[in-house]
Amino acid sequence: MGSITDVVNVAGSIGGLASAVGDAASLITGDWFRNLKQASYGGVAFGVESVRTAAGRKTSVHTYPFRDDVWVEDLGKRPRQFEVLGFLVEGDLVTGGGAVISQRDRLFQACETAGGQTLVHPTLGTVQSVCCLGVESIERRDLGRVFEIRLTLIVSGNRLFPTTTASTAAGSAAAASKTGLQALADFVKTSAASIAAGAAVVQQAVSTAVGWYEIGVTAINDVKRIIGAVSTLSGNFGRLFGGGNSGVSGSNTQAQSTTTAADLLSASSAARAAVLTAGASLQAAAANPSDSATLGAAAQAFVAAVAASATAPADAVRLVSSLAQYSPAPVTQTGPIGASMLAMQTALAALLRRCALAQLATTLTTYQPSSQQDADSVLGSAVALIDAESDIAGDAGDDNTFQALRQLRQSVVADLTSRGANVASVSAFSFNAPLPSLMLANRIYRDPTREQQLVQQINPRHPAFCPTSFQALSS
Repeated sequence: MGSITDVVNVAGSIGGLASAVGDAASLITGDWFRNLKQASYGGVAFGVESVRTAAGRKTSVHTYPFRDDVWVEDLGKRPRQFEVLGFLVEGDLVTGGGAVISQRDRLFQACETAGGQTLVHPTLGTVQSVCCLGVESIERRDLGRVFEIRLTLIVSGNRLFPTTTASTAAGSAAAASKTGLQALADFVKTSAASIAAGAAVVQQAVSTAVGWYEIGVTAINDVKRIIGAVSTLSGNFGRLFGGGNSGVSGSNTQAQSTTTAADLLSASSAARAAVLTAGASLQAAAANPSDSATLGAAAQAFVAAVAASATAPADAVRLVSSLAQYSPAPVTQTGPIGASMLAMQTALAALLRRCALAQLATTLTTYQPSSQQDADSVLGSAVALIDAESDIAGDAGDDNTFQALRQLRQSVVADLTSRGANVASVSAFSFNAPLPSLMLANRIYRDPTREQQLVQQINPRHPAFCPTSFQALSS
């Protein structure tokens, strides 16, 4: 057995260990209480006895006959709920709330105010948009100047409603389809009497269609379209290469990196062959103008093939616009036969122009303006063509076509306006000395990657020496 000294030493060791454990517990407890937040709701502070927090997922449990398990369908996040048991104290030095009755009244006012309030949770911290489902205040004689409170709270989200947005592109497409149908109906009404005049009238129909066809063929053979055929080639080839509509939000999409210039030129040749094939079908249909359905379909197919032959939407707009301005030389022959030939020429030319306008509206749905001025310019040109044809239809008594063209005009204006509304405008810039385009892009836009777009707009002799004054996108 040990001596009394040994027992005293062991007791001293146990006492020191107990003291160390007590100090550690005190330290941990002190850190815990120091990290707690002062609870409040709607700016009214209160003491806390307990807080119950509920969270999780919203679910729907589906049961099935003769199956031992269920399927739990997830319906989203469940809103957090809080049940707070607390108290208000008269003249509380911690909260500084003053009279307990005033504290209660302020808490009730916060709970009765519409909308969410800010909750300061002891451990979660600040929680926004918390709505009060109920508040209770308990006043007891034995508690004296202490009021017990019970809060039932829930976190509220934003008030969202489903919204619908009209597709302006779909509106233009629908108006274009209606314009083509009404134009064909008015062609049948106008040309029905003249077809019976004989072969001269049929020949005049073919001649009118050939004149329109030649405009389309000339358009697809121009140098600008051929250069634009390879504008989607992957890589950077400078501002002098590529089709139109290649600004900050250009619609041109780059081809795959494995695509070569020969591949793109081959596709362009195929598109040109499709135009020639559609033109042959148009001439064949014009030789039988009594079959108006075939003639109308052939005219629409031809102008669609011309538009599809362009790589850039801006080129497609340019090509189709030339077809919408078709005006054949008037018939000079006199007499009844001459009158019938003139009537056929006028009716068919109007049908062809209106088919081109319908395609123009469809093509414009793929055109992305590079600036607000660009949107205004393109819109002005398109509206001018539609207005000119509307005057012709009105003077000729083609009321259905006139109404369709007015609707087409409204659709085109709405479509281009909506897509050009968020595009920056063009502003004038001036610098004291010629600067490189890369430096200008960084100074104007704080984005060096927009250097190529800036060069496209400034069009300097050399990108390293841009002019001191120029116009470019403001942002």
